[in-house]
Amino acid sequence: MRYLIIGNSAAGIFAAETIRGLDPQGRITMISKENTVPYSRCLTSYYLGREIPAERMYIRNTDFYEALGIEFLGDTAVQVEAGERRVLTQSGRVVPYDKLLIATGAAPVRPPLEGMDLEGVFQLRTLEDAQAIVRYAEEDRREEENGDAEQETERVQEVVVIGAGLVGLKAAHGLHERGLKVTVVEFADQIMPQSLDTTAAQIIQRVLESHGYRLILQEKVVKIQGRPSTDGRQAVSGVVLSSGERISCRMVVMAVGVRPETGLVAGSSMAVKQGIIVNERMETSLQDVYAAGDVAEGYDFLWASLRINALWPVATSQGVVAGCNMTGLKREHEGSMSLNSADFYGVGVISAGILHPREEHEQVLSFLEPRRNQYRRLVLREGRLVGMLIVGEVRGAGVLTGLIRKKAKVGETVREWLKGSGGHPAYVPGRERGGV
Repeated sequence: MRYLIIGNSAAGIFAAETIRGLDPQGRITMISKENTVPYSRCLTSYYLGREIPAERMYIRNTDFYEALGIEFLGDTAVQVEAGERRVLTQSGRVVPYDKLLIATGAAPVRPPLEGMDLEGVFQLRTLEDAQAIVRYAEEDRREEENGDAEQETERVQEVVVIGAGLVGLKAAHGLHERGLKVTVVEFADQIMPQSLDTTAAQIIQRVLESHGYRLILQEKVVKIQGRPSTDGRQAVSGVVLSSGERISCRMVVMAVGVRPETGLVAGSSMAVKQGIIVNERMETSLQDVYAAGDVAEGYDFLWASLRINALWPVATSQGVVAGCNMTGLKREHEGSMSLNSADFYGVGVISAGILHPREEHEQVLSFLEPRRNQYRRLVLREGRLVGMLIVGEVRGAGVLTGLIRKKAKVGETVREWLKGSGGHPAYVPGRERGGV
């Protein structure tokens, strides 16, 4: 059996390990444009902030591919030809398959913004991105002043991050830890608009501002400005906002979202919405073609619809399920839900599930203690927990996540926990009477 996996991040790696465990003789080929040992993309901001060294980002040994008998191709897959059961690559390879897994993940959005091609504009998605940012931030350079005189040799001191989602704020944190002056520009009226409500966002904003960040909301960067360096290249010198304000900076980091990497199936009959549509067995609409990870649009059990929950644990579990089914062992994915977590200078943040009521029978319980940066918000549907948001002391979050997954009925203990007096909440299965 010829197994072909496109992508060597979470979904692809866990699928490969599952396949090899179930089929010791099968031929596994993996294509990835990142020609490297598997690593955790979740840790790139920690590397950026000097919190972990590069070697701690790797999640498998250097002999991983050889040990599992994987033929690894450092190349870019550009087209799936399902009728011929083959994949074409950028270098001209034609790679045949019997079973194919698309685990290409997602790519950062590049808005049509003037100045995007200037030296000093970055995104933070891969380890290579993070290493490029570090090199640029630490590089000594001379720049022309008024076209002829040279300034003193200097390094980057100011940076603008465009986007205040979780990725943008993590990038901002890493750069701030490197001693840079950080300004974050966000078009929405709050930070982390997809993960927090207004109250939680205000708490985290105060924490960040108290540590020297500048956060600009309800503004857009309309232009990235540049000026020539002595080597003739155009380098970032600042940004212009929609209000007309100009912010001087030597680096810009784009963090305005990602899109599933579905280009290699463009023009085919594969069902694609935002991502590649998959069923509970991670099968696509094309025979013997599977998808998993950030490129896959699968079932969200809280919304009861197809959604992309771009999370490492979701990618790993989808990869395992895909690997099982590719070898003939029938397994179904239970579905996923949104889940985000971060820590900002000792103030934890965890959100999961549905944060805002959608129906009349959904109830919101909340508790706020702003002086201690403590905030808790729960969303219940017919007595069952469907969403949570915790800021500050996050102890008990794992139990709450379990309650959401089990669709458990909760009771007064959860109300007491909101005020910090009830310890960990407990639960009983939903089909039993009452709650605790």
